[in-house]
Amino acid sequence: MKSETCAKMTEKAVNSLSESGNEEENCSNMIDISINKDVLIVGAGSAGLESAAKIAAQGYKVCVIGEKTACARQSGCTTDMLETGGVNIMQDLSIESLAGVVGDFRAVLSNGAEKIESVFGAVVVAPQYTYAPLNQKYGLDLNGKVMSQNQFDALVADIPTGSTVAFLLGFAQEGDPVATGKVLNSALAVQKMANCSAYIYAGNVKVGAKGLERIFTQCRHAGVVCFKPSQMPTIEQNGDIVKIVIKDPVVRTDVELVPDYIVVEEALVVGQKNLDLAATLRIDTDIDGLLPSNNVHRFPAKSNRDGIFVVNNSVDAANVALKVRELIGDGRKTVAADRAKVDEDRCVICLTCYRSCPHGAIFWENGAAAISPAACQGCGICASECPMDAIQLGEFTDDSLRASIKDAVASTQDRQQADTQKAPSIIAFCCKNSALEAGEAAREFGHQMPSGFKMIKVPCAGKVDVEFIMKTFVEGADGVMVAACHEGNCKAERGNIYAKWRVNEIKKRLESMGLEKDRLLFTTISSNMAKEFAGKVNSFASKL
Repeated sequence: MKSETCAKMTEKAVNSLSESGNEEENCSNMIDISINKDVLIVGAGSAGLESAAKIAAQGYKVCVIGEKTACARQSGCTTDMLETGGVNIMQDLSIESLAGVVGDFRAVLSNGAEKIESVFGAVVVAPQYTYAPLNQKYGLDLNGKVMSQNQFDALVADIPTGSTVAFLLGFAQEGDPVATGKVLNSALAVQKMANCSAYIYAGNVKVGAKGLERIFTQCRHAGVVCFKPSQMPTIEQNGDIVKIVIKDPVVRTDVELVPDYIVVEEALVVGQKNLDLAATLRIDTDIDGLLPSNNVHRFPAKSNRDGIFVVNNSVDAANVALKVRELIGDGRKTVAADRAKVDEDRCVICLTCYRSCPHGAIFWENGAAAISPAACQGCGICASECPMDAIQLGEFTDDSLRASIKDAVASTQDRQQADTQKAPSIIAFCCKNSALEAGEAAREFGHQMPSGFKMIKVPCAGKVDVEFIMKTFVEGADGVMVAACHEGNCKAERGNIYAKWRVNEIKKRLESMGLEKDRLLFTTISSNMAKEFAGKVNSFASKL
């Protein structure tokens, strides 16, 4: 399968946009790039097929690879329906490698014997996880009456009239909305069957997802009984007979139930295939290996790489379709040409920038690193990590930041001379996405801060390297703050981590030089924490 169009990054200079404070609009040069309009979906589960159908309905060609799962076959998205709608399903293929960037992803697809190279504008990942029953956590053995959630879902339509079913949830592991949704839907289905009764024993009912609170209400109205004891119920198993006992906190007596079926919760298993897929695509997982990473800027369907999306359920499918439409549009996109540039004469191809870029925006061209204007998000991590200073950001060049540091320190020193209390000179490098907004809000709201305090805007805390911090001290600042986003809230994914690492390294240097390490502070702050920002600044000033 060869893609009919190839998204070559053809550059065409356009006029600068009007000034309005927007970062891209402040760039001196904007360019048009062409975006390939084909979409690759990796994973033929129900979420992947639903995404394929919605994306194809918008007029884009869609290729789906991966084995079609049982739940997908039951979802109503038949192969004929999808292929008639412009979806090409190739179940025997897997993705072997992915090069390029958003709008021009070059994928190598393989079935083991044959390799196919294709170009796509966007990639959608639909992970297919497996589940492990947690019956051992409850001291239960699986049999015809004690089964996992997935086992019961496959048999629920065949349980006898008059059956009583008990669901165990949230005691063997921390509950989540996905597990809660499966239990609620199953319990509601049981309750609606002739003379059947459903009981839920839950450590916590997590309804923080679209539609779950409504389903929970439906369960209660239908007669589903939900117990939420403070500790795991006492469970006794004797073959097929299982007795559940809890202490009712209202009537203060034991409540016993001997159900016909017991359904135990399951743990989601990531699996090596999903981890390998994340590594192939260079996208981040969360701490448990799940996709996407646990970053508020990625919800509900983005990954750390522009143009690569993650879909886990039908709700995500609708969001992904909208994001793909927003990205691809009619096949053209305007981006900043000079967001980041590489000096080819300085580049020694050490791969530092390639390894550190959280957005997969760096590749090789003409014997040096090159940065895609479409994929680069201007965080500056690569520029600060480059040992040869070969990378410069259009709005935040090293020279401009050095000048900002000099001006900022001079300004605070002037204020010190006019201040009878001689407030310390404090320079704060503030991420424009969080700390800068918090600091500006603190001033607008009238929160008192030292007269010798000055902020320097940076695109991300990851742009603040060792040189800038040391230069601030050399210029005469009494204290230096590096204010970054909270963990899981950094648009550059790891900019705050790089910044914290550098601050810790400099503190070691200060100690070895006989200087006070407490003159340097790393802190995290959100954009809406104006009062907290002022408090951090005042606390820091009091220690200088």
